[in-house]
Amino acid sequence: MTGSRPVLVGADGAGRAVQAVAWAAEEAGLRSCPLVIVRVGDAPGGGARVLERARTIALATADVEVRVERWTGDPAEALIVRSQDADLLVVGNGTGWFDASAAATVSRRAGCPVVVVRAAAGRPVPDRDRPIVVAVDGSADSRVAVDVATRVADERGSLLVAVHVWFESPVAAVRRLRRRECEPGREAAERLLAGCLAGHTDRHPGLAVRREIVRGLPAWSLLERSDSAQLMVVGRGGHGRRALCRSTRTLVRNGVCPVAIARAGSPPENIRPVLACGARDG
Repeated sequence: MTGSRPVLVGADGAGRAVQAVAWAAEEAGLRSCPLVIVRVGDAPGGGARVLERARTIALATADVEVRVERWTGDPAEALIVRSQDADLLVVGNGTGWFDASAAATVSRRAGCPVVVVRAAAGRPVPDRDRPIVVAVDGSADSRVAVDVATRVADERGSLLVAVHVWFESPVAAVRRLRRRECEPGREAAERLLAGCLAGHTDRHPGLAVRREIVRGLPAWSLLERSDSAQLMVVGRGGHGRRALCRSTRTLVRNGVCPVAIARAGSPPENIRPVLACGARDG
């Protein structure tokens, strides 16, 4: 386990950060890799208390190797730099030093897939009773999202729901109905889903997969599905390393379950340095 790339989680002591630690600990246990808990800023005493509480939560959640680190500087920048050596980065999204804006920044620029932990009131985190839902649009980021989603669903023994949202304008729908044409968008969506999922069932033979084709607006259709998912997995989308597509941005800010953001390509090269890294404790 010691040589594995870790699951990384940010800790600030806020409620959603506590949920993030629990989610990250379970995932690290399933991956048989270390969990690294990072606290940025604060006086040494306050940071130590937050880290000790986070360590206790992690060890109570899963049988996992836990390390803690204290960094100085901007929290989002610190996690972006640290993510270059991680397998997965998990953050909360709420109050404290890691708010929705910081979560969006990390989601745009991290060097590994990011999970932003959100949850509706009263819902447990982690929540194994619901499916893993992945948004599929055929882009390179979306194909990486399918890779992430199949791995997580297989680890957790969960149903994988692959969703493609097909948009048809009212004008196009009326024209098609007048001409009594078939639904070319739906047929193309079926081919796209089949192509993006090809090979994954062979690599994960025990994985249960359901395909869904939805006609509507992607952002709102995916947001609605977050209410019935234990995890939404989406591609970063957008243009350039500082962009998130509208659907992903909507889920990060308003979803009611944890959201994983995946992207294709290598980590960004031009990252502002963090001021300094503090102690690393085993």
